Amino acid sequence: MPSLNPFTDIPVLMTSEEIIEYAHNRSVRKSAKSPVRMSKLEKTRIREIARTQEFTKQVRAKLKATVESFPSLDRLHPFYLELTEILIGVDKLKQALGAIFNCIGPIDRIADSQIAAMKRADELGEIKKLRSATKGRISSIVRGTANNLDTVIEARKVLSGLPGVNPSSPTVVCAGFPNVGKSTLVKAVSTAEPEIAYYPFTTREVIIGHMTVDNQVIQVVDTPGILDRPMSQRNQIERQAIAALKYLASVIIFMMDPSEACGWTFDEQIHLHDEVRRMFPVNPVIVVFNKVDITPQDRLEAARARIPGAREIVASQGIGLQELMREVIEAVDLSSLQEVIDAYLSALPKSESHSSDA
Repeated sequence: MPSLNPFTDIPVLMTSEEIIEYAHNRSVRKSAKSPVRMSKLEKTRIREIARTQEFTKQVRAKLKATVESFPSLDRLHPFYLELTEILIGVDKLKQALGAIFNCIGPIDRIADSQIAAMKRADELGEIKKLRSATKGRISSIVRGTANNLDTVIEARKVLSGLPGVNPSSPTVVCAGFPNVGKSTLVKAVSTAEPEIAYYPFTTREVIIGHMTVDNQVIQVVDTPGILDRPMSQRNQIERQAIAALKYLASVIIFMMDPSEACGWTFDEQIHLHDEVRRMFPVNPVIVVFNKVDITPQDRLEAARARIPGAREIVASQGIGLQELMREVIEAVDLSSLQEVIDAYLSALPKSESHSSDA
């Protein structure tokens, strides 16, 4: 079954020097049969042409595979496209892939020209010199695009580690400041195994878990903490969280820590909550007060007054999670999804049965 992450299946890619070495090793092992009575000059010509062709073929194949192994960036789901922009840069990656592909034409022309010259040569030394020159010129082209190859190799390394997401599945996204308990909640209600620690920025990437309700799989996303500052000032980690909210969220669980043990004041958390609601006005947002067991009563009462109706939980102990997830599942509205499926199926043409006369 293919991975949901479109970058996962990209094979290991070679650097410029690895490509040259690989092609060289394959070419020197190349032998070509020639008639026994053929002259030494003609035997040499056949052998050196075969080795030149093999070297060219292997270099060309590796460069082409590097480009074609990447999914089409223009066809990526917006979630993955935005993460590519955040982590690598879409234009940077496109330019690198294009530059690598553009090496193939000059390599083919050099090989064709030099092989034609080898066919005309009438001295052993000239044939060998032409073969060596061909390898040298092709190797120079490959080394000239080394930085592009390195960019693509790094992109594969980074992007293949992204979580596998099904954009068509209902998705619950947990958002909020760092250390408010998002990872603890996601671990408690889904299959995700995020690292749990009591310091900020533990979650440095989007983590996907799953839960099944009435045979319907719901994705549960643990996002990196979002800080209350303009988008232009947000780092890569925070921008990944915004991308998850933008493209995946059927429902947003906005977690808050009224105890302020997370390291941010409740006022700061209110500001971020208001910003999330402004940025995503259509998405249902369920506000959750976590760590209510360690929140002083006066602070808890003040928080309740600021955001009436917020769910109160202790994620680390599982307190209040059943009630919260019941509300979340209702907000996801699985029944409406089934209604859409049923409506689609009912609109399909029905096959007609025709009875035949005996």
